[in-house]
Amino acid sequence: MEELRLTPKKMPDVPVEAEVISPDAVSGKTLKDVRALPVYVGNTKRALGDFFKVSGRVAEDASEQLIVVDGEVPDVKYVGAGMTTGRVLVEGCVGMHAGAQMSGGELVVTGSASDWAAAEMKGGLLRIHGDAGNQLGAAYRGSAEGMTGGCIVVGGSVGVEAGAFLRRGMIVIQGDVGSFLGVHMNGGEIFVFGKVSRRIGAEAKGNGGFIACLGEVEALLPTYIHDTTYRPDFMKLYLRQLREELGIERATEFLEASFRRYRGDVAVGGNGEILVAVRE
Repeated sequence: MEELRLTPKKMPDVPVEAEVISPDAVSGKTLKDVRALPVYVGNTKRALGDFFKVSGRVAEDASEQLIVVDGEVPDVKYVGAGMTTGRVLVEGCVGMHAGAQMSGGELVVTGSASDWAAAEMKGGLLRIHGDAGNQLGAAYRGSAEGMTGGCIVVGGSVGVEAGAFLRRGMIVIQGDVGSFLGVHMNGGEIFVFGKVSRRIGAEAKGNGGFIACLGEVEALLPTYIHDTTYRPDFMKLYLRQLREELGIERATEFLEASFRRYRGDVAVGGNGEILVAVRE
């Protein structure tokens, strides 16, 4: 792949909106063209080169483009938003809406990500090595459809409303997660290795989706009904996938685990599943 390197300069006092940090936006351009790509600071239009040193090579095809953001950019929004192919690597933390509505490619953040990461994601892979903020993979306000495809892997902890209105796709959280995980979800899979807070799966409908809790669960809603404790074969397949394809070694600890299955949210006629690993 061709590597384009963006090194942050001095940033303004308000966040920079930089949807152009995407293989789709830079492919086929010259370095001069890339430096001139528009970004927004408040209601002011600026150039990408005002805030980043641009070096390296630009690919003709976006699928062959690697963009490396060489440093911390916690106040830069929309990095990788809407990307369809290629790869973006952020060497540090990143601001809000990273990978929002992406439909392909790979976005890797070696630090933490702020709120709304991968909101309404359609495809591709987002891997955050640190923590993520609120509304990870969620629907934007007023929308009834959140994540519809792709995969999100978070190495640390996550805030509230992760996976809100999830329809399809997978979210894997290796740390703890805040309240309202999977609220309104209607499909897809969520795995949490750390502690899960309250109101998990509130108003979930089901449609084949499930939340697998491999760590402690603070409390379940009374509208989730326990119906069995078993060792589902499909869970072994998922756990092997987490280990072999996503490199999550902790998944092997649960290959022979039993799970308590709860169905709900019966308050809305839902038939979703919350699977809670039995702690020996």
